Amino acid sequence: MLLQEVQKRTIAMERVSPKLDSRMGDAYPTKGGDGGDDCLWLGLLASTGHTNSLEGIRACQSFNLHNGKYGMFYRNPVRKVTDNQGYEDNYFSRDMALGVLCAYAVETDSSKLSTSSHYWIQYIQNNRPCRVRKPRWMGGGCLIRHPFYTLAPGDDRVNITPSLWALMGRVWDYRCLSQCNQMRDNKGMDGDSSVISARTVPLGYQLHLNAVGAYIKFLCKQSREYRQKVSSICYERLPANLFYKVLSQEMVYDIDLEEFLDICPNPDTFESKPYWIWEKGDFEQGLKEGKMCGWDMVFMGKLLISLYG
Repeated sequence: MLLQEVQKRTIAMERVSPKLDSRMGDAYPTKGGDGGDDCLWLGLLASTGHTNSLEGIRACQSFNLHNGKYGMFYRNPVRKVTDNQGYEDNYFSRDMALGVLCAYAVETDSSKLSTSSHYWIQYIQNNRPCRVRKPRWMGGGCLIRHPFYTLAPGDDRVNITPSLWALMGRVWDYRCLSQCNQMRDNKGMDGDSSVISARTVPLGYQLHLNAVGAYIKFLCKQSREYRQKVSSICYERLPANLFYKVLSQEMVYDIDLEEFLDICPNPDTFESKPYWIWEKGDFEQGLKEGKMCGWDMVFMGKLLISLYG
């Protein structure tokens, strides 16, 4: 009975949650606002079997032969279509890459997965920024490269850290994709560092990103020890957050279904706001103020359904 109520509420919330017109005849889930973080939410939704969100992740990747960004991901499908017009160099970030990894972990079309992952890594490896260029009299070209590979043009938020390379390697391993040297060289670098980060980062989106990293490991059946350490720390630090609770349990009980029904708003009177409630540091206050976009509830409802029993 409880499970049926969660299913009904989740379906109803999906109907009243906002979508972003991609300008290509499709519309995909969005948190609202400028949609700048949509790639992460799309990936999380895709991981629970939300097909439209998986299509949205695919629509974030460029296959434009003429702008030098073939294989690169954007923050949302509209920014891909407009080549980020109006947003300067804020193309992408490590946070958004976690959304891509969530989607890759569950991608149902092996051909699309192979093509997408191949061209993403090819873009990354072919576009490492140059810090110091050789003068023309030395033949030109790059003398000193940026110390990091990057996900896109931009600031330090696009730098691929050792821990992100390691996490990418886990997804590639799980999906039987061929790992690049950077993944192999940084294997295991997402272990102790993830625990330290979970213990020390501020409550809010930073802690949520740690939880998402643990969730990706859960999806890929990887690093059970470290993912459980991180998820347990997240739950201890913010015990009101149902996402952290479920992630720490890796299963769902009736009491979790009841909690979801208590916090999920009435779809008939729901008004979407541009927030993802599970990343709120002031979680309980966020609930009181209705700071949720709707898709955050759809994600949780579908996650509960998939893990129940």
